[in-house]
Amino acid sequence: KTPDAHRNLQKQFADRTVEKQYLALVAGVPSLLSAIIDAPIGRHSGDRTKMAVFHAVQSRREARTTYRTLAVSSGKDVALLCCDLHTGRTHQVRVHLKAIEHPVLGDSDYGNQRSRKIAEKYHIESLCLHAWKLKFRSPHDEKEHAIEAPLAHGMTSTMRVLGIPWHP
Repeated sequence: KTPDAHRNLQKQFADRTVEKQYLALVAGVPSLLSAIIDAPIGRHSGDRTKMAVFHAVQSRREARTTYRTLAVSSGKDVALLCCDLHTGRTHQVRVHLKAIEHPVLGDSDYGNQRSRKIAEKYHIESLCLHAWKLKFRSPHDEKEHAIEAPLAHGMTSTMRVLGIPWHP
């Protein structure tokens, strides 16, 4: 909790040496069970509070996410994905998953009609996205530290309802 430690950690994020993994319950099952989404992200032109994928050279920044499918719901309409972030853009996971037409369930900003129908069908009312793992080098002891956050009760309950097994 010192200014030097703060600067050190900021530099690790800027240098992209911090490893970040998220879990997401998404609408549908991607045809590719794992893939890299390499799509620049910038401010949405119509709603400045949102982000969007841009293919033209505009006010955008490089963004890259790798996902892999961990499990599929018993109804085959929801997948559990593990997303590795290679960059750290605002709303990156949500924007990238929307771009491949598999938005995060419970996402009122980046969802689509299919994700809203699935969320309604299973009574999902909160965002099904979880910051799961973080790996960084401690400024204190220079050792690599891996931190894992347990899933919230709401997400484990939703996975149980969906018939998605969870064995971390």
